[in-house]
Amino acid sequence: MNKQTLYQRATEIIAISKRTNSFASPPDNIWQDENASQLLLGGLGYHINQLPPTERRKDSWLARSAVTFSIEHAAKGVLYHRLQPFIVEIIETAFASTKGFSRVSPEWIHDNAHLLPVMMHAAGTFSKQELKRLVGSVSDTGISRPASERLANLLLNLEPGVIAQPEQILERMKTTTEGIVRDLVGRLLLEEFVASSLRDARVPFRRESEYEALTGVVYNFRADYVIPNEVEPLAFLEVRKSSARHASLYAKDKMFSAINWKGRHTNCLGIIVVDGPWTETSLDVMSRVFDYVVPISKAGEVARIIRRYLDGDKTVLRWLVRFRIDAHKP
Repeated sequence: MNKQTLYQRATEIIAISKRTNSFASPPDNIWQDENASQLLLGGLGYHINQLPPTERRKDSWLARSAVTFSIEHAAKGVLYHRLQPFIVEIIETAFASTKGFSRVSPEWIHDNAHLLPVMMHAAGTFSKQELKRLVGSVSDTGISRPASERLANLLLNLEPGVIAQPEQILERMKTTTEGIVRDLVGRLLLEEFVASSLRDARVPFRRESEYEALTGVVYNFRADYVIPNEVEPLAFLEVRKSSARHASLYAKDKMFSAINWKGRHTNCLGIIVVDGPWTETSLDVMSRVFDYVVPISKAGEVARIIRRYLDGDKTVLRWLVRFRIDAHKP
């Protein structure tokens, strides 16, 4: 799986969002589309392997219509499902190439760095930190020859019967893969969803990776998006996925960032796009500083509001933050 896979998935979800009025009212003909059905029902918590037949999908959507649609769940289920054949393939390749890890050479390890997850689990090592302690720094994009030598020795010196079997490794890697998919979806797909919405609304922007910093009263830091640029900002936009357990902490962090930036740039729109189970209290508090606190499904609407602001509509600005720090002069 790579970034392009996630970006393609984001494009599909954005298209479906437009067809369904931000996932609120899917048209009847959409249930004939297998990909759209997987994403829509997956967003309400249906497992991809248990989707109802075509004629029952509309009723299945209605049955859970009170559940908040989750873009993360929609993408995660499909991505994870498509990853499974890849996981099986790399496990089978690793075992076939090494005769069940009985014939492992440093050269083979060096040339097959992409099989590192299988090597780790075969050796009974379940974290990168533990593996680093045993053989040094390694990555599935490249393993140095000295590290390949040490990893080969580690695998060849294991006691008979210690090497995990393919079935065991598959189960272990499922958990790892779920974590990878969850992190990538949260970081990449949600941000790309927002970026696509901004592009559709003809809003110029710079991503966090494309500029140095947005100046603030206390410190200079980067927002996920600055509009149109960091020199003369008219809006900043943050994208944050949270859980109920961490919502309060995230809210405090994002609120101070907003105060810091809006205090320096008083006419700057502050927007946070959220996903996940935020608490009502955290969302309410953030709405007293951010001009707009919106769910990810409303990214298109808030992008159009930003476009109005860029076109001169000052009514969309909700809060002026007057925050300054001056040196005391006795």
